[in-house]
Amino acid sequence: MQIFNMGQVPPVTFGAGRVAKVPKIVKSLNGGPVFIIADAVLAKLGVTERLTQDLAESGIPFELAAEVSGEPNEALVDDLCARVRNVDAKVIIGLGGGAAMDAAKLVAAIANANEPAQTFALAARPLPTNGIPSIAIPTTAGTGSEVTRTSVISKADGRKTWFWGDELMFNQVVLDPELTLSLPPHLTAWTGIDAVAHALEGATAGTTSPAGQLYGLEALRILSDALPRAVADGSDLEARGRVLWASTVAGLALHNCNTHMGHNISHALGSLVRIHHGLATGLGLEVSLPWLVARPEGAKNYGLAAQAMGGAASPATLPAAMSNLMRACHISAELPANCAEITPEALACEMKNEANIGMAKNAACQITDNDFDEISALMMRLPKTLTV
Repeated sequence: MQIFNMGQVPPVTFGAGRVAKVPKIVKSLNGGPVFIIADAVLAKLGVTERLTQDLAESGIPFELAAEVSGEPNEALVDDLCARVRNVDAKVIIGLGGGAAMDAAKLVAAIANANEPAQTFALAARPLPTNGIPSIAIPTTAGTGSEVTRTSVISKADGRKTWFWGDELMFNQVVLDPELTLSLPPHLTAWTGIDAVAHALEGATAGTTSPAGQLYGLEALRILSDALPRAVADGSDLEARGRVLWASTVAGLALHNCNTHMGHNISHALGSLVRIHHGLATGLGLEVSLPWLVARPEGAKNYGLAAQAMGGAASPATLPAAMSNLMRACHISAELPANCAEITPEALACEMKNEANIGMAKNAACQITDNDFDEISALMMRLPKTLTV
């Protein structure tokens, strides 16, 4: 009998227009002032105004920091923490994609400690226990950050660093598919394929469990159908809603069982060059799957994942199922042109970096130094012709 733990799940409010419930949720926590951490582009699109207007009409004071552009770095997180303390914020809201939510959950956890974020990186010290209540409002469907106890930010040198602990869990989640309607097709695809990777890796990891498979396989079933539809027609609110829900479910697979090779590759690549995390993860998983399923370890779970994606219950069919879904979402098997200078040796070195190697060790089979070299070579053989 397998022994496993099933992580906590925050309360979730789901449905079109449910962002209007945020003032009520804020009042059920500590009330205002509210500090909103959002993607910079959302202010330009007017998405933040919808939230701030509801707060203002409810008499809840707020400060908006729509300054997250790409992956947040340590300097930004430390600055946001100082501003949170300055306004004596009682609730933190993360509005946007994974970057905004990763920043928001980390700020909520450490702001009251009045110490630099790096103090707590890689669990060097336990996270404080006096965090500020927080609400996640994802506007993309892919990261699952709204239900995970991890946060990823960049160090000053551009390399990624991790934070983890139950203290990073949001207190409430609001899933409103209307907030995802403005996402263009390529970002719908890239963020969505990240959710696919969370689901597939969570369901096939060396640490997978009944919880990981409960969430991961269900998310794969939903995404295999709904994600291509959402990419093809961004106004399809029903498809958007199914993808948004599946992204959260996939996040729960990640929350319970973590990731493995696709994310090991993507985080390593992202430490070397600016690349969208979802795109890098999808390509990393597509490249590594044939290598993984050729090994006997985890064969049954790879077969279950293939079946959930609409194929035969055989590990040999899983790489094709993944590739077919990538192509159905118009994600070609090519890297951006800015990856041309990256050598396989440099990528392998980052894959073995302390911040990334733990994901690789979570694969069903053991990964050796020579294996890192082989897989990185496969990744860097992809054409570097994608223009973004």
